Amino acid sequence: MGWILVGAPLLILFFGVLWLVAGFTHVARGNGGKAGRGVIGGGALTAAGLALSILGINTQGMARLTHEGPVAEISVRAVDPAENLYDVTVQRLDADVPAQTCRIQGDEWLISGRVQKWKPWANALGLNATYTLNEISNKYGSAERGNGKPITSCDIAGPIPQVNQYLPDWMVQWLISHAYVEDRRFGDANYMPLADGAHYRVVISQFGFITEPENDTARGANDTEH
Repeated sequence: MGWILVGAPLLILFFGVLWLVAGFTHVARGNGGKAGRGVIGGGALTAAGLALSILGINTQGMARLTHEGPVAEISVRAVDPAENLYDVTVQRLDADVPAQTCRIQGDEWLISGRVQKWKPWANALGLNATYTLNEISNKYGSAERGNGKPITSCDIAGPIPQVNQYLPDWMVQWLISHAYVEDRRFGDANYMPLADGAHYRVVISQFGFITEPENDTARGANDTEH
C-alpha cells in the first residue's frame, strides 16, 4: 500500500513531464494547437503529480515514523524479594527461539541493543529501523543503592542473521555504509521495575526501543518511584 501511495503519484508526474516536454516540442515546431494542449495539459498533470507525490511521501513518512514492531515479552517472577532476586523471562517476538530466563538481582531489569536508523527518504519508502539485542541485566533505583552491588546479566543476542551465513559482517556493513541509506547507528536501552508477576512488552520504533507495561502489576510498579 505504501508503494502505491508514492509510486502512483510519481507515475502521474512522469507522464505529466513527458506531455509537457511534448508540448514545448510542438511550440518549437510551430504547431499551436498541439502545443497549447501539451503545455496546459502537461503542466496541469505535472503539477498534480508533484502535489500528490509530496502528499504521498509525507503520508507514508508519517506511517513509517509511527511504525512499531514487536521485539519481546518480558515476565518477572520473584525468587527472594528480600534480596532483590528475580527470574526474568524473555520471549523473543521477532525470532523463533525458545524463551530464556535470567536470574537478576536489583530494582529494575534493563534490556539493551544496537539500533540502525535509516535516512528519512528511505524510511518514507518503507525501510524500517533495524536492531540487534545484546543483553538483559540488572539496574538499581539510585546510584547509592547500586554502588558496590554485583552486575547480573544474560546474553539474549539470539541467532546470527542469515545474511551473515553468506557474507562476512564487515562486508554487510561496508555495503550499507556505501549505499547512503543509513542515517545513524546507536546503542539503546530500556528499563522497567522488577515486580513479582509483572509483564512487559518491548517494541522497536523508528527511533529506538519502547517498553510498555502489559498488566496491572507492571503498571503499578512503573507508577511507583523507588
